[in-house]
Amino acid sequence: MQVLLVDDEPNLLRSLEGFLKTEGIGCHTAPEGRAAQTILQERTVDAVVLDLRMPGMDGMTLLRWIKESGPDVPVIMASAHGDVGDAVQAMKLGAYDYLVKPFDPDELVLRLRKAVRERALSNGAEAERRSTEERVELVGTSPPILEAVRLIEKAAVTQATILLTGESGTGKEVAARLAHQASRRSGPFIAVNLGAIPDTLLESELFGHEKGAFTGADSRKQGLFELAQGGTLFLDEIGELPLQLQVKLLRALQERKIQRLGGVQGIPVDARIVAATNRDLEAMVREGRFREDLYYRINVIRIVLPPLRARTGDVALLADYFIRKLSGAMGRRVDGLAPEARALLEGYRFPGNVRELQNAVERALILSDKTVLEAGDFQFFAPSAPGEDAEDLRDPGTGTLAELERRAILAALDRNSGRREQTARELGITRRTLLTKLKEYGVSP
Repeated sequence: MQVLLVDDEPNLLRSLEGFLKTEGIGCHTAPEGRAAQTILQERTVDAVVLDLRMPGMDGMTLLRWIKESGPDVPVIMASAHGDVGDAVQAMKLGAYDYLVKPFDPDELVLRLRKAVRERALSNGAEAERRSTEERVELVGTSPPILEAVRLIEKAAVTQATILLTGESGTGKEVAARLAHQASRRSGPFIAVNLGAIPDTLLESELFGHEKGAFTGADSRKQGLFELAQGGTLFLDEIGELPLQLQVKLLRALQERKIQRLGGVQGIPVDARIVAATNRDLEAMVREGRFREDLYYRINVIRIVLPPLRARTGDVALLADYFIRKLSGAMGRRVDGLAPEARALLEGYRFPGNVRELQNAVERALILSDKTVLEAGDFQFFAPSAPGEDAEDLRDPGTGTLAELERRAILAALDRNSGRREQTARELGITRRTLLTKLKEYGVSP
């Protein structure tokens, strides 16, 4: 925890700083409001302890600035006996709590920890993030996946930005969670699919907005960068980020500061960035659709997630893992795969990778009432388009990668009765990407 102490009494600042450090709490100190304002613009803190009466910018003025333009942190006011009425007024302006001088340092520690804990819980609810207490793993023993895990664990303990690349469905979000899990960061894991948010809302989602920034902005909103403070921000489908926002993202990565929409103050942020894409970013750079400087900024440590067809021996391991996990969630006992089902899975190419395998296992568990899944419980082959015959993707020689991609997309569209959103979700791509592909195939979007 990092705390900013603001008071014009040097002896009090020194004694409080020393006491808080013995409690494992880091401190910054400032003798008045303007100095504190500068610190808040340059450093990240978890809470502010603010004296009410000071020369220069007083506590009430600084509190107003924090609530209107500064970082969204809890503020504990400190006041003398005669200023209690002002302290109550400060709480109406948004202060978290107040203490009357002289106060017990132990009481300050208790209130600081309570304030920071409640803010973390509030941020977690707002971000609707999944619990990071559940351990994640990349299941498999094949050399390509073991190498990916080795690189993730090695990179996780650094502060460097990680770029995860690979086909859709290869487990890039699981890899990002694994990197967060193996890191020394105590903050939350926040994930956002940049291709799933309309361009008009992306800036507000990432960087937040101030009250009145646009029609309907009735209050200040923290962006995902702030919500990921002290943790990891996973930017999935980074190749979908519009050019105008690529500039702002680059600035945030370079300066470690963000500016809310409608705001004028820079806000320090401490979020480790993990980005992911299934796009060819180098080609996008050449075509002018992705900024070269941003590409080099995010491509510090690049880790390629291998396709399932390159992970010899991992299909059966993954199928068994999903059977245990999903059948347990369904309250069923399923002992595993029959030999012919195992052979079927191991002979299939899985153009949709691990996500397709998981969906196939889940569908088999739903439709079958057996304790052992058989080959007939799995369905992979569907007509590629109305009027066409089913195509078998088990043979590695059945066409180019582009042809296999076309078959997989059209088969998924058929399985989902033409529903675009559901098809994109199953394939692990954005709706925008799906519509682009369908246009290439001559299918009406």
